[in-house]
Amino acid sequence: MRFFGRKKKKEQELDEAFAKVTKEIQDIDAWDDPKKLEHYILDSCEQIIATTKEIKAEKKEYKLVTKYLDDIQIIDNLPEERYNEVRNAAANILESDRAKTAYLESSKKITDEQFVLMEQEQEDMPGIISRMQENERYQAKIKKEMNDLEGQKSLVEMEINESNRSKKRFTILSILVAVAFASFLVLSFIIEKFTKADVGLYRMILFAVTAIAVGVLFVFMSNLSRDMRKDKKKLNNTISLLNVVRMKYVNVTKAVDYVADKYDVESSYKLLYVWEQYLEAVKEKERFEKNNEDLEYFTGRLIRLLKQAGLYDCKIWLTQTSALVNKDERIEIRHKLVERRSKVRDRMEENTKAVKSERDEIDRLMREHHYYVPEILEIIDSVDKICGLNKYKNVS
Repeated sequence: MRFFGRKKKKEQELDEAFAKVTKEIQDIDAWDDPKKLEHYILDSCEQIIATTKEIKAEKKEYKLVTKYLDDIQIIDNLPEERYNEVRNAAANILESDRAKTAYLESSKKITDEQFVLMEQEQEDMPGIISRMQENERYQAKIKKEMNDLEGQKSLVEMEINESNRSKKRFTILSILVAVAFASFLVLSFIIEKFTKADVGLYRMILFAVTAIAVGVLFVFMSNLSRDMRKDKKKLNNTISLLNVVRMKYVNVTKAVDYVADKYDVESSYKLLYVWEQYLEAVKEKERFEKNNEDLEYFTGRLIRLLKQAGLYDCKIWLTQTSALVNKDERIEIRHKLVERRSKVRDRMEENTKAVKSERDEIDRLMREHHYYVPEILEIIDSVDKICGLNKYKNVS
């Protein structure tokens, strides 16, 4: 208990540090300000923590699915006499359940598969819904930042294009000044040769005007070159930040899509609706079970038989009693569980890679910009400890 208390205290201190540093950079608008980098580093740290929570939840789900597969194997390997007892109890439950099937079918608003998923993860569903809502909010925030950066990038590119056009115009103007100077100089020699007139003053004026023109052009060209260098640097920084934001958007979108696909919903609001319908269906089911003595008797008998067989989760089979009667249905359930476990394993691998990528990106950004703030380094170190990322530390 003391260990978890220290961990919660450490996470609370980390949240306070996030809040403090975030407050300092809320009024920073200039993209080339180093503080802007801190904003993205903090966002990356928050995303690492969120993804690590996803990995922990996925590991838990992976173990759970494996245990369900083990339960199916236990059932398939039961001695014939013991299996017949289980099968008869399940068949009696199916028969007793027919009286209420019509009512449940008429009032049911979620699929059987959704109901089973809700039942399997009943304790974790509030947290799953909350995480999906947080991911959707973060997705919308990152989408807005990505659009803002796209607009910033387009604006800087327009400025660079305009500067290139101005540079061409100044180059042409410089050539015209040179040609004009040469032409008037040649003309002065011709006049001096044929008229013997004194053109010294004329040449002095010509040199003075040309010098002024060259000076003005030089000043304009210098300012233009400086602005172009500044714009190119701003463009590179914007592209770098845009790549970071795009990576975050892809990661959080994967997390949202994974949950949406798993529970066959379009959004967290739909998932919440399915959860509420499940709770309502459970209440209806409990109402029927209280009024059905036969169902209660055979349900208790089936649970006892399954417990004697050593199953991890006996109650889950009350919603899949037909699979206890029909072996083909158990084969189908096993196939779905294997696919589900494979998806969970793939998702764990993707999230693990995403965490390492986010962590490496933090190191890269800080190394490239040579910006090491003690307060930020302390936050990153705390994130590494909480998420178990010490092995990624100082990875080039």
